[in-house]
Amino acid sequence: MRILLSIEYDGKNYYGWQEQKNPNTIQGKIQKAIFEFTQEEVKLHVGGRTDSGVHATGQIAHFDTNIKRSEINWLLGLNSLLPNDIRINYIKFMDDNFHARFSALSRSYRYIIYNNKVKPCLNRNKVCWYFLNVLDEIKMQEAAKTIMGTKDFSCFRSAHCQSKSPIRKINDIIVKRENDFMYIDINANSFLYNMVRNLVGSLVLVGSGEKDINWIENLIISKDRKNAGKQFPANGLYLVNIEYDLKYNLEKNINYPKYS
Repeated sequence: MRILLSIEYDGKNYYGWQEQKNPNTIQGKIQKAIFEFTQEEVKLHVGGRTDSGVHATGQIAHFDTNIKRSEINWLLGLNSLLPNDIRINYIKFMDDNFHARFSALSRSYRYIIYNNKVKPCLNRNKVCWYFLNVLDEIKMQEAAKTIMGTKDFSCFRSAHCQSKSPIRKINDIIVKRENDFMYIDINANSFLYNMVRNLVGSLVLVGSGEKDINWIENLIISKDRKNAGKQFPANGLYLVNIEYDLKYNLEKNINYPKYS
């Protein structure tokens, strides 16, 4: 039996999704909960691997099991064994032709910037604080238009990226402001290692007036990471949705993080 999990987590206390020698990972915690619930060791396959400190509201993973229980039994049982900063929102039984990673059509991320002179308190681990300038979201949106499409994004690729190709397709990117909070929503077929955080760092240079709108387009052409803005911190980044073919009949994540 193949089981899909829709997962939400606060990444602050974890070394990312992927299981590693350090046991404090999202994958490790969920696999441990499954073992405690079933006494069966399983391996989770994930739709979008997140790095240390990155959050998620719409992560998708699956595993195979020989244990037969109802969806609600799985949901309540696993959540009772997970820490408070990891939650399974729903569970669905899937056919074997579904794969959390390889069946995914695209991934969506949201980056949140708190643009204020005063450091945030309650949301300090959930947003990126930027205080140097008042950012111009209109200029940032204009610059973002030049990012869309299928391109070589080497300029936003971190040194430790293991992907064979820097080519990615960005389907949509929206920059908007609500009071002091700025939201950058980006959807692509997939992302390079640290790509979103590096991209945000460059858009902020445009929004602050340090670079002009056309600079982003020339940056992409250069294919040089050294020319781009600094990498922005992980605490402002959320994996919000993974899109699949409608034939799988999955619930669409509508829990996009928002502050005011």
